[in-house]
Amino acid sequence: MTRTLFAPIAAALLASFAALGGCSSRTNVSATGNVPGFYSHVYITAQAVWFNQSATAGPTDGGWAKFPLSTPATVDLIADSNGSFGYLVNDLKLTPGTYSQVRLIPVDPSTPLTTSAQTAGATFNCEADYVDAQGVTQQLPLELLNPNLGIGVPASVTVPVGSLGQALSAANNASVASTTTTTTNGPFAVNSPTTTTTGTASTGIGTTPTLTLSQFALSIDAARDLSAFNVGTQSGTPTGTSIGGVMWSPHVTAYDLAKAGGVQGTLILTGLTNISAASGVPDIAVSAEALTPDNSRWYVVASTPVASDGTFTLYPLPANNSRYTYYDLVIHGAGIATIIIKGVYIPPYNCSSSGSSGSSSSYGSSSSTNCPNTISNLLPATTTTGTTTTGTGTTTAGTGTMTTGTTTTGLTNTTTTTPSDLQPVQPTNLVSIGQLTPRQAPSSYTANIAQSANQQLPAGAAVAFLQTLSGSAQVPYVIESTPIDPINQNLAVPQSLSTATIDSGTYVSSGANVTVTSAAPKESAGSYQVAATAPLYNDGTLGILVHPPASSSSSASPPPPPPVVTISTLTLATGSTSATLAATVHPTASARNDQGELLVSNNGQLIASTSLNNVLPGGGTVQLTGLPGGTSSSLFYVTVRTWSSSSPSNTVTRQWFDTPVDLRSASSASIELTLN
Repeated sequence: MTRTLFAPIAAALLASFAALGGCSSRTNVSATGNVPGFYSHVYITAQAVWFNQSATAGPTDGGWAKFPLSTPATVDLIADSNGSFGYLVNDLKLTPGTYSQVRLIPVDPSTPLTTSAQTAGATFNCEADYVDAQGVTQQLPLELLNPNLGIGVPASVTVPVGSLGQALSAANNASVASTTTTTTNGPFAVNSPTTTTTGTASTGIGTTPTLTLSQFALSIDAARDLSAFNVGTQSGTPTGTSIGGVMWSPHVTAYDLAKAGGVQGTLILTGLTNISAASGVPDIAVSAEALTPDNSRWYVVASTPVASDGTFTLYPLPANNSRYTYYDLVIHGAGIATIIIKGVYIPPYNCSSSGSSGSSSSYGSSSSTNCPNTISNLLPATTTTGTTTTGTGTTTAGTGTMTTGTTTTGLTNTTTTTPSDLQPVQPTNLVSIGQLTPRQAPSSYTANIAQSANQQLPAGAAVAFLQTLSGSAQVPYVIESTPIDPINQNLAVPQSLSTATIDSGTYVSSGANVTVTSAAPKESAGSYQVAATAPLYNDGTLGILVHPPASSSSSASPPPPPPVVTISTLTLATGSTSATLAATVHPTASARNDQGELLVSNNGQLIASTSLNNVLPGGGTVQLTGLPGGTSSSLFYVTVRTWSSSSPSNTVTRQWFDTPVDLRSASSASIELTLN
């Protein structure tokens, strides 16, 4: 089901814009993430970022403003999480205007290791690390789909013309020498030219230029987007054993930090045991959820892990400009009783008198003109679009000087600017749910899924485990969610689930502790509804249940086998039509692998797949039916992954193709694939 807010894998990119001279801007890009407890590190290395004013432009179309990084940058989504951001790049020069797409170009793990990845401790440029059953950290390449075409993100961001441009255009013929502004790039150099501004200045008019700042964030939730998989004779394995690989299928959402808010709180962890994640923090996450448009269930807007001291900051979340924005908070983990806090409301982003913790924004001026007097107009969370909030800057009457952060740049001078926004990003417009004390779960168990041969899920699907609060008019919440193994159509890492009852309460005001009560969910304690979701498809049918095994004690030896539940397939999203791709494979003489998978992606996101086993190694044609065609999103690209059945782990070949599969207005397409 298509939604305004996408269930996010936790990773966020920050872009901060400052218009200069009406012709360029400062753009900073950083990242933050949410990663499931199974992983100890997730490294992402970027080499470029692109912008486009067209919402429908494909990666090979025109109109892209491309900014290659002279030095690739690496972030660790484990370290850069829970309200912390790690810079990827800063000080790009971007022409003022409205941009409808952003595209991040990562560095593929198969290419030589970059300096930044090596410094971070990675073995590959993009990498996912996990701890196996023997306690040994395994470092796996984080496989990308068509990495040279990047990860596309819908956006609505306006880079405004600053008042410097206005001042120059309103000049009263007082000439001024050419101005050259050279900006630093923090720890990373950017391949962007020096900008020279030539014109006339307004003197004695009582006003001078101000810098306009605006910013947006791209949120990637790794708990949703890291698809663990197995190949060859391997099958789904319990947490802590071996997996064959990890694929990154990102579902990215754009946020404007000037129009955002967040939630913070503290969990009292004393008395809890056996809750440590592979990275050392508690294996507990906090998710903000909103109702689907049909009000049939809740879905995850954003998630964050809980820090080792029990604190969390869930940021950014979309906020409204004139009304409170409403979320229900789900605090979950296999080792605790799930906590649901209903009715957490975030003040309008331009309301300076909200009384919320940290509500004063450092990125632009706040106004109380739209502050509602009551909270009676609560709304489900929605994405807010419109013009960018203008920062206050600093002005000096009649002097012709401009202040950026702590550095003053004269109009006739050449200076090196250190923008204040290179300081650590400070989450703003936060509300607090106070302190909560989670209960230890009596036990946990793992569950897996199965498919019949003619009921395959889309390769990019994730499986949600949902529970419903007792009482009338309640619909299920997502408690846990994990991507499927796109090759085997099960969970490479079975999902761990709590057998406890649920604690729930209602938010009252920022900073006030929430009173909770315990009750079994409608499904019964330890039981969950299981349904799939996938991009470009409708949500799966509710009502299919999984129950804990007869003996779910954590100390049971041997542990009971994971229960396996068969769930229904998904239908195409409303408005799309079923389309077919015919792929003809031509292996070269050196291509000897006899097994493989054809992977179809959209904007770097896995959509569908089909086996190539019947056409390898000799070649042939495979048909992939039921692709979502007929919409502006029906532009696909193909990646092929092959291996030898005799040695699946040591013979992997991955090859991607730049030829688009355009099904936006066609019901079928074909492609020729020469495999090396």
